[in-house]
Amino acid sequence: MPKRKKKSRQIKEYDESRVDVENNVYLFHNVKENLHFFTNGTNLDDACNQFDKAEFQNRGQWKIFVECGHQPSDGPTI
Repeated sequence: MPKRKKKSRQIKEYDESRVDVENNVYLFHNVKENLHFFTNGTNLDDACNQFDKAEFQNRGQWKIFVECGHQPSDGPTI
């Protein structure tokens, strides 16, 4: 059986001009029930508004985490 040829994938350069609004991923973690709620938002107020729309109870049980657009990594894979 002949071997398959591997396709090489080129990594495109990150083009910041394509990003018009910074979008962050927010994680709301319920420490008691171990539930996770992920949402996108332009800022913390935007993410909190989306969390409020979900109408979760016992707000004191939730912690908020954020993933910024600029992470210490190799960059986005577009």
